[in-house]
Amino acid sequence: MPSSTIYKTVRQYNSERIPEADMSRLQEIAKDYRAVRNYVYQRYGGIKSLPKIYPGYTVQNEMTASGLRAKLGLPSVYFYLAVFDALGDIKKQWTQTKGKIEQCIRENENLTSEDRHYLRFVMKQSDCFEAILLGQEIQLAKAWEKSFLEVQTGVEEKRLNQYLCRQVRRHLKKLHTETDNIFSVSERAYRYEDHGIYLAVKEKRKRIFIPLTDNNRYTKQLTVQLFPEEGNIVIHAPIERQIRQHEDYHREIGLALGIRTMFVTDEGRAYGEKYSEYQYALSEYVREGSTRYRRNKQKNPGRKKYTAGRERLEAALHTYINAEINRMLRTERPAVIYLPKLPQSSKAGINKKINSSVNMWQKGYVRNRLLQKCREQSIALIEVFGKDISNECSRCGAVGEKADGIFTCKTCGAKYSERENAAKNALNRGRDSAGHFVNDIALPE
Repeated sequence: MPSSTIYKTVRQYNSERIPEADMSRLQEIAKDYRAVRNYVYQRYGGIKSLPKIYPGYTVQNEMTASGLRAKLGLPSVYFYLAVFDALGDIKKQWTQTKGKIEQCIRENENLTSEDRHYLRFVMKQSDCFEAILLGQEIQLAKAWEKSFLEVQTGVEEKRLNQYLCRQVRRHLKKLHTETDNIFSVSERAYRYEDHGIYLAVKEKRKRIFIPLTDNNRYTKQLTVQLFPEEGNIVIHAPIERQIRQHEDYHREIGLALGIRTMFVTDEGRAYGEKYSEYQYALSEYVREGSTRYRRNKQKNPGRKKYTAGRERLEAALHTYINAEINRMLRTERPAVIYLPKLPQSSKAGINKKINSSVNMWQKGYVRNRLLQKCREQSIALIEVFGKDISNECSRCGAVGEKADGIFTCKTCGAKYSERENAAKNALNRGRDSAGHFVNDIALPE
């Protein structure tokens, strides 16, 4: 059955400056938390440990027997969360590695279709994948033996296995973290009381009290972020929210995402028209700050003031983005949104000739917030192919001309703003899914 709820993160803040002694206790937990994560990264982040990380109970048992928890004096309510946080990062790293290898397989012109089929098969079969990387004999369940024999036919198995091993060594990165101001807290390590929260520390049967600005109470695993210099903390709490259903949200709309105006719809309505002002202020601040830092780097000017200013400008930009997305959804009342698929970053990296504000364009944040809000409102967000979406005429499909932000089609005489034309094409491609690739990224589960 489809889920009717969704999780989102809320934040809590301390109402009074935390005493230095209490902050030191929290910092000690955060540093030990980092030490545990790095220990897990080092011990289980390589190829030889691949069979141990799924589902992870072997790692948990070995970490229990390692004696590290006793050495650090870290309570179990923190120790095992650090272990599983690190395991989650390792699993994510393997997923990313497989994705990069899959891309290499697609782009390698020296591979035949049979070679690609073989490589994809062994990557999806965990027993095959692990055996190849560990140099062991491949043993599969009987249900898969026939399929494996078929993909082996007509390929140089040894050469392809060596290719796969090289690609893993090339793309698998050893994880390490220097972050020592954040840690997770299980339900047994805290309790809400007296308009604040009591957090367990390394001393047995002792907790420190932190007064909060609100009296909300949560029962899930929390994440605590420390700001020692300010004497503050931020508590990140996941909460379960009911997905809202809107009977009057029934329209299909196309959206075009831009750096000057955040969204333009297929009917020409614009949202986030001041987006470029916020983005420009942030990018100019970063550019000037980076220039000053490079100029005075040997004098070690510090980055505290710069970082605070950047965070303030980013917060203002993010607040504006969220407000405009909310306004767009309330006004348009869509059931389905079609959005052009954004191109991947260039392999060559950032082009220095491009304006710094373009390099810092937070299109990923805009897309992710739109995705989250669509999920909360039970709106389907669907990506469509973006190739030539701004060059084709949305009325007749011919290639038109663009000048000064205006699209003109000489074939049929259509004339729209560039973004409106792109949004119309997104709507057309979304509706005509048989003729185009459509990627559904947000239908509620």
